[in-house]
Amino acid sequence: MRHYETLFIVTPDSSEEDLKAIASKIRGVVTGMNGIVASYDEQGRKKLAYNVKKQNKGYYVLMDYVGSADIVSELERNMRLDDRVLKYLTVKLADQVDPESIEPAKPEPLEQAEAAEAPEPEAAEAPEPEAVEAPEPEAVEPPELEKAKSPEVQESEESEKKES
Repeated sequence: MRHYETLFIVTPDSSEEDLKAIASKIRGVVTGMNGIVASYDEQGRKKLAYNVKKQNKGYYVLMDYVGSADIVSELERNMRLDDRVLKYLTVKLADQVDPESIEPAKPEPLEQAEAAEAPEPEAAEAPEPEAVEAPEPEAVEPPELEKAKSPEVQESEESEKKES
């Protein structure tokens, strides 16, 4: 079996349900052809270097997996047919890999994902520390600095003083 890495970019306006559907579809292709998904890393929305299909941002996903060469062709065929996938790139990392040495990625159950997003009730009940106000510093006016004046300005000021 070979070790592959595929990076693909999904349209930035895809909803969470769309991203989950794409993830399950892509993982299903790999596992359906006796492959092992080692990691599935959603890297989030990023700005593209150039416009792709009139989009300037995309949702990046990096997937690391082990399988035969047929998996790559089937995976790329599925991505080509899905309009939500803007671009994809597959790289072969190793020719021969022992599948037992690769730990499969475990999909996160919905309950754990929701619990991670919700704040802990203990943290919400804890009283907030009282704000201590620092005394305000006394206002100290800096001494006036005499500005260097040109001789012409000094003469004009002196003449104005004499006239008044």
